[in-house]
Amino acid sequence: MGDSVRYPVMKSVKAAAEIYGLSPAYVRRLCRTGKVRFVNAGHRWLVNMDSLTRYFEAGDPGPVGQDEAANGIRRVAR
Repeated sequence: MGDSVRYPVMKSVKAAAEIYGLSPAYVRRLCRTGKVRFVNAGHRWLVNMDSLTRYFEAGDPGPVGQDEAANGIRRVAR
């Protein structure tokens, strides 16, 4: 009985954007690209604030394939 359930803190896109001083469009883009977790609740997107916080603490991992860079220069497709 001592186990407690920890529910994620969810906020609307607008509220999440205001907390971090971002535009709602940028927060939606982070969600759409899978960098931040979210759920659809009807017509609203609810952003997982723990996921958003982790994203900003860790930084953007960069585009896919960046691990193949040599001296910071990535190969460009022809």
